[in-house]
Amino acid sequence: MKKAFNKINLFKHLVVIISIMLASPFLSAQESSLPTNNQTALASSPTSAQQISFTTDDDFLLSADYYLGDVSGAGVLLLHDCAHDNKSYSLLGELLAMQGINALALDFRGFGASESAEFSHQAIKTQVKNIVGYQAEVAVLTSYWEKDVLSAYNYLRKKVGNEQPISIVASGCAVNEAVLLAQKIRINSFVILSPIMDYMEKEHYKNLIDIPAYFISSAHHSGSTLTAQELFTWNGDSRSTSQVFKGVSQGHSLLRRNKFLAHNIALWLQRTLN
Repeated sequence: MKKAFNKINLFKHLVVIISIMLASPFLSAQESSLPTNNQTALASSPTSAQQISFTTDDDFLLSADYYLGDVSGAGVLLLHDCAHDNKSYSLLGELLAMQGINALALDFRGFGASESAEFSHQAIKTQVKNIVGYQAEVAVLTSYWEKDVLSAYNYLRKKVGNEQPISIVASGCAVNEAVLLAQKIRINSFVILSPIMDYMEKEHYKNLIDIPAYFISSAHHSGSTLTAQELFTWNGDSRSTSQVFKGVSQGHSLLRRNKFLAHNIALWLQRTLN
């Protein structure tokens, strides 16, 4: 009787396990390759970002979220697009920190917590009455970003030390800011989401030395997809990759709507930084 009872219990356990497996969503190939300690970390409570601030050369106070990784960990600079703020990278920043990578998500001047009475994208949107005026005001605002990004890089460099590599994640209009920084400083790798670049900006990218780059775009957002394909074809690093999603979503929306994209980016960065 005891043996029969044990067999029945074993059968019940098998049924439960099989049911759970069938009910659970399949992991992407990259997520399933996460080390055991990372899988545990992803299931735990998210890492809290530290809101920090630093002053630029013209005494403007920039704000950013800092995701603390290992003391001896590498760094990633996160640059949002022209329609959102650094909260676009909340999940990615948490995932990077769980992997021991220190991530700095900058609020560009005029956006998020880096907004002021003089510099405000929101004020431009509400006060300017036509597209020409809006473009002119945004051009003035973004003219400060090259130096602001350099200030953010220098802050991150001091945090991680001189020996650790630093990579950049940039979305939309911020891709050119990443390229301008890479013209001055050796960057370890790029993640480029939905790049918005004109002819000269693409030429600047092509003049950089080959470094690994991960290009992400949407098939039906033709402008950024064609740019991503052009730059991917030009890039000569064997670690570079390209991913195209269905639809018209761009940077922020791609991260929000595609469940495993932030995980894939974090894993790719970890491999290139190591």
